[in-house]
Amino acid sequence: MLRIILGSYERLLYGLDAVPSSTDNKSISVTQSFTYPAHISAIKSLAVTNNAKVLATGASDEHVKLYSLARNREIGTLFHHTGSITALDFHSSGYLFTASEDADIAIVRVSDWEVLKVLKGHTTAIQSISIHTTGKLLLSVSIDGYLRTWDTAKASCAYTLKMPLPRPVKVQWSPCGLFYAVLFETGVCVFEVTAGKEVWRGIGLGRLTCMEFVVIDKETILLIAGDAKTITAYNLKTLKILATLTATSKHSSRIKDMSAATLDGTLILVTCSSDGGVYGWDLKACIASGSVEADGALVFEFEAKCRLTCCVAVYQIAGKGRSREDGDESESDEEVAALAEEENVESAPKVSKVAKGRAVKGRVVVSYEGGEEVKDAVESAEAVGKGKEKVLTVSKNKAIQKKKTGANKKPFGKGKIVAKKPAQKKEK
Repeated sequence: MLRIILGSYERLLYGLDAVPSSTDNKSISVTQSFTYPAHISAIKSLAVTNNAKVLATGASDEHVKLYSLARNREIGTLFHHTGSITALDFHSSGYLFTASEDADIAIVRVSDWEVLKVLKGHTTAIQSISIHTTGKLLLSVSIDGYLRTWDTAKASCAYTLKMPLPRPVKVQWSPCGLFYAVLFETGVCVFEVTAGKEVWRGIGLGRLTCMEFVVIDKETILLIAGDAKTITAYNLKTLKILATLTATSKHSSRIKDMSAATLDGTLILVTCSSDGGVYGWDLKACIASGSVEADGALVFEFEAKCRLTCCVAVYQIAGKGRSREDGDESESDEEVAALAEEENVESAPKVSKVAKGRAVKGRVVVSYEGGEEVKDAVESAEAVGKGKEKVLTVSKNKAIQKKKTGANKKPFGKGKIVAKKPAQKKEK
């Protein structure tokens, strides 16, 4: 199921559920799951965790609202900014990054929603932020035209760059983490990290409002759109414009925002505009034909009947997605298996010579052939009891994180390891 969240000037928050149509394989059925007056002023930014559990919304009322998408209910509010919330971004390591017109960026821990650090350095309102896939670097752009690169571990600014064009609108990392793009009202610039320079600049495309990175056939594509009601696809490998898609037949006003997600192997691009129109496109079919008018290109449409400001689309396993933040403390084996698949959890590498582990929803399950090996693999494990089962409390994924990085990370929660001492062979 594809969850689509929409924000509006009228402070309304829309939730749409998109599933493949039972009658037509090329179309998608969309149902409205909720409409909620989330804020007391216009909603300006949205962010959803990768597993579609938690939604964060920011508005001009200086509040960050938190919602459970599994239960469609509000779970909390953050008040740590003194200006309109302009940008939000989750990272899979368990952090939420928030930016505001007060020129500050806050790092919030998701497990208890505590503000850990505040990044200061910008002197004007921050327009956009983007966290690197590793979680180590954060990009931010402000209205005065400066881009800052932040070291999230040290909570300090590592680099400052004056942008070549005025009034940046958005900054975003590519999925591979090797490129980042900065969108301006009058153009877009793409920078390569390894070369440390600008590799492409697009101008003369009209007033731009949004952009999105997608991956098609293992090639990274940058999509940009704006007042011209066209979507321009740029190939970062060939450094050329791949296609220009005109959506004037559907969008009667500027494309305000767009978001891409995959549903049953089909890459869906969701676009919304100020006239309230929401459209879903089969992006691969559009680019292949060079037009959004191609047969099967439009897979769904929805009329919100209000002025939309932002949207986000994310894939969610139907009926799943409950989180600890919702107060859900019990899970069946089937739920654990679904959550493991949803979070793309794979078997972890060996944590000792004979011990193996895998992470599932905050637990570390270890099997071994020698009791002393578990002691080496898990820092907080004491000597294994003689012939008895021991329950040892450790930090979430601590053993696996130590093996991967060589250092312990700050825990996000607690889990359990159940270890049994193997039966000893009797001496003859």
